[in-house]
Amino acid sequence: MSDSDIPRDAWRNPRYAAGSAATRAAESLLRGSELRRRLSNGFALGTFMIELPTRNALNAVALAGFDFVVLDMEHSALDFSTLEAAIAASNAVGLATLVRPWTTAQGVIGKILDCGANGIMAPHVHSAEGARDIVAQARFSPKGSRGFSPISRFDSLSAPLHQLAESVMVVVQIEGQEGLRQVESIAAVAGIDAVFIGPYDLALSLQVPPGSPEVFAAAGRIADCVAAGVHLGLYIDDPAACGQWARRRFALQCVSFDGRMFADAARAVASQARDSLRSDRSISSNNNIQESR
Repeated sequence: MSDSDIPRDAWRNPRYAAGSAATRAAESLLRGSELRRRLSNGFALGTFMIELPTRNALNAVALAGFDFVVLDMEHSALDFSTLEAAIAASNAVGLATLVRPWTTAQGVIGKILDCGANGIMAPHVHSAEGARDIVAQARFSPKGSRGFSPISRFDSLSAPLHQLAESVMVVVQIEGQEGLRQVESIAAVAGIDAVFIGPYDLALSLQVPPGSPEVFAAAGRIADCVAAGVHLGLYIDDPAACGQWARRRFALQCVSFDGRMFADAARAVASQARDSLRSDRSISSNNNIQESR
């Protein structure tokens, strides 16, 4: 029997190092399974890390109560020289970590997963063929063609081929009209965990302003044609809308992003400070008027 004939769940890692350190490391590597359970229960709260993908920002997001983050390599300065540290910082505070690559060219997805990511959010998926290629890059044989290297971080896993295969999340983004037309066949590709709607690029494709009713009407129609076994996801600007989208099957929700939340909070602090100052000056002025009388 050749190595390729050995079932991946039967192969045991000869360098598996049992112990508390291995347990903690394995929990980080396999957090995709925890995210999948949250989705099955109806809701997982995430956000994009685009402008501030730092250790302190990730710590703040975790303390705020988010379940997962998407480290965005498409729209940020993140590259492979900084990605591994960002993934490690995210995992250290208990966040499941998906990565959105800037491309799905051969070799990129496997390299991201080897850095310790719990899954992939692949942008601009337009066809079932493209979805199958993404799955192949993310999953080991026989479900895919991801390469395996026995790097030291995998020594925390007793059966890494099986455990990683079971835990890695594969999310594909629908961001254009062709993707909308093909969404049923895309979602039917074996190995896809979730279909995620990118409303800003979808708005550009539909040639309407971001936030237009046409965008969210298109998102709503997706729920009618995607099989129940595939989760749905959506980027949401307004957290007050989370409940209504969860009721429509959109359980994988990315609400706002790091730079937007920081800017909104900064505006709120500055506004409250200036309102307080104006109020204080008004009170002081009234007191002076009364004293002069």
